[in-house]
Amino acid sequence: MLRNILIPLLLLLVIYVHAQSSFHVSSNYTTKQGRIDREVVTSVVLRNLTQRDVEMKWEVKKSNLSQGWQVVVCDHQCYTSQVNSKNFKLKPNEIIHDFKVAFRPNGKEGSGNLEILVYDVNDKDRSETIFFNATAQGSQNSMIGNISKEKIAPKIFPNPAIEYIQLKDDNNTVKLIEIYNVVGRKMQKIAVNNVGEKYDVSQLTRGMYMARMLDSKGHIVRTQRISKNNP
Repeated sequence: MLRNILIPLLLLLVIYVHAQSSFHVSSNYTTKQGRIDREVVTSVVLRNLTQRDVEMKWEVKKSNLSQGWQVVVCDHQCYTSQVNSKNFKLKPNEIIHDFKVAFRPNGKEGSGNLEILVYDVNDKDRSETIFFNATAQGSQNSMIGNISKEKIAPKIFPNPAIEYIQLKDDNNTVKLIEIYNVVGRKMQKIAVNNVGEKYDVSQLTRGMYMARMLDSKGHIVRTQRISKNNP
């Protein structure tokens, strides 16, 4: 009788252990705004959830950089911009507080996006895709002297939002808006139909969000931080 009970329990335990991921990523989306004369660094926290060494690997899956930009990936160390994949090891319970991507604008205004796949080499089914985004602008003086550039940048308003948002996009480049919460979870996807149209966000809870504006090819045009208030 006892044997008949223990065997199913052991099988359930084996299935449960196997189903657990060996690592955890703090967020699947991270963004940062900076200046054209310095690196713009975006990072996440990577944690080993086991009591053993875990052989990890990261691979760059997609890259979209403004002309003149460079980018480097860092795990325990930073690599050159030509390195697109690397194996590294996580010790038992080890935490990498700054698994990061450093975008180098090299004096050029613009934006950069990098999509990185991170996985356990011995269990590739346990993987995470992380989206890194950065934008860089010139100094305050150069922005004042070039107001036309500021005017054509797409913008979401009102901010804070209560029931709806609208898009100001002079060039009609934005075709999709994706809204993420602070831990990188996609909360809403909005197809842009007409400039000036109101888009319902009343179901979002009160708090801070990151809105990604994408063009018809899925490239990020701009990332904007927005807040949601409830009446």
